Amino acid sequence: MEPEQTPQDVPSAGDGHWSEGASDLGILLAGLTGGAGLIHLVMVPEHAGGGSWIDPVGFAVVGWLQIALAVVFLLRRGGRALAVTAAVLNAAALGVWIWARTVGLPFGSHAGIVEEVGLVDGVCAGLEATAVVVAVVMAVAPRRLRIGLLVPSIAAVAVLGLATVGITSPGTAEHAAGGHSHGDEAAAAGHSHGTTAVDAATHDDQMSTIDAARCDLGFNPKSYWTEAAALGVDTYGGGSMDMSVTTAGDITDVVGADEGRGSAGLDKLVAATSKADSGAEADAAGLVVALAQAEDDDYKAWRGWMAQRTAAAGGGHAHGSSGAAAAPDDNGGHGGHAGPTPWKAIVDQDQCVALAQELDVARKTALALPTAADAMAAGYVRVTGYVPGIAAHYMKFPYVDGEFHVDQPEMVLYDGGGPEARVVGLSYYLIQPGEAEPTQGFTGDNDHYHRHVGLCTSRAGVVGDSSTTEEECAELGGVKANGSAGWMSHAWVVPGCESPWGVFSGASPILDRALSDASGQNDGACSASSGRDRYDLSPGGKATGDSGERAEGDGG
Repeated sequence: MEPEQTPQDVPSAGDGHWSEGASDLGILLAGLTGGAGLIHLVMVPEHAGGGSWIDPVGFAVVGWLQIALAVVFLLRRGGRALAVTAAVLNAAALGVWIWARTVGLPFGSHAGIVEEVGLVDGVCAGLEATAVVVAVVMAVAPRRLRIGLLVPSIAAVAVLGLATVGITSPGTAEHAAGGHSHGDEAAAAGHSHGTTAVDAATHDDQMSTIDAARCDLGFNPKSYWTEAAALGVDTYGGGSMDMSVTTAGDITDVVGADEGRGSAGLDKLVAATSKADSGAEADAAGLVVALAQAEDDDYKAWRGWMAQRTAAAGGGHAHGSSGAAAAPDDNGGHGGHAGPTPWKAIVDQDQCVALAQELDVARKTALALPTAADAMAAGYVRVTGYVPGIAAHYMKFPYVDGEFHVDQPEMVLYDGGGPEARVVGLSYYLIQPGEAEPTQGFTGDNDHYHRHVGLCTSRAGVVGDSSTTEEECAELGGVKANGSAGWMSHAWVVPGCESPWGVFSGASPILDRALSDASGQNDGACSASSGRDRYDLSPGGKATGDSGERAEGDGG
């Protein structure tokens, strides 16, 4: 007769044997690990072609390893060492995910970018975290542990259902369309909305929710909001929302004259817009001049044409082809596309108040230097002549560094190059090497930076735009400047000179040729602009709530 086994005879946690309860828990671990592996495999195609092989290969390797472990656990094979392996694998995958969402990975196609948490990757991370806990329990479980198959089996099925929900969620479709929120990448990629009635209803619901909470309408003039709506520009997600879902049916209402047949005036504006897409500052200036001189019917028709182009580009905003050397959003040489720039809604009252205060400081700073003579007395030096759309630039070189200070603009902008020229706006200029634009700036996420790469410069300042060849630049007495480390952001804060394309737009359509022709002879506040009367420059609509109303940029 065999002697009765004593507690001292029970195998220890490190002897490699399973307990019966641990074997039962393996069913749950199979669901957790298999669900995470399935998500990783589904994401492989979406990470291919991003410029790095690390992403798709990493997702594939981790996914197949997780599924292989799930099969072993489902067959109730293996031992404690396998449970430890499962814990380590899932912990490593979870650690990489946390790394990417907190400081950004140093490798891969999204190197240095802090990624946002989405539904699908959040579900995957949750499955992996739970798998680590279950695997550790299995590895240390005593032989006497009893679980049973029913509960782990039900839980495993529920886990796989959760993984399926994550994979089939709209967030996964955004991920597939490049909808990560990577700063400027989000504006370029955009959401992948369809045009079905369901999509449009969801889109309208999102917009209504934002409208009820936003407190930022007054930061831009009324014409900004009407122009943006007419051109299908996103003023909710900063370029990430496809406005064609709600504007596609309205585009034909704004196409313009002659029942959609166009006109010679429209063709002139279309040609000027096409040239501005080249990235040359002179061509972008030419578009501003053409718009100011256009008849109202042709201008309205141009808006309709731009709306169709925006919709065809995916609903964000159309980028030009300014070349590989250009910075993000540096289209047309003026830091953005022609027309209103996208705007990301601000719904936090504290942020609205902070931005209002910052803009008030910027406004007082600009008004303290009403003429170019005042700027020169304060240490500013003229570096460009007057360029339609962006005015004449006066720079204070001691301010030029890598730091942003609202009350110390590196450049002040004037309506002409003479000492009597009147102030029209500010420009902040930061030095930062690399391809990523600075994160410093005004409160919110709307003052994007741009660069002017390859300008022709001399001791007299800028003497040729970025399209000038080295030979042409030499004939002008200058040299081609790289300029890739210099990041510029405009702030149109001078009363009367508010930009209908946005307070932080790269260019303003009211800075036309007529304004510079009258420089030194006008009353300031862009009063001599020939295109100014086309726009309503009063503050946009008020938001609800006292704090929001004070934050509407009226200086109150």
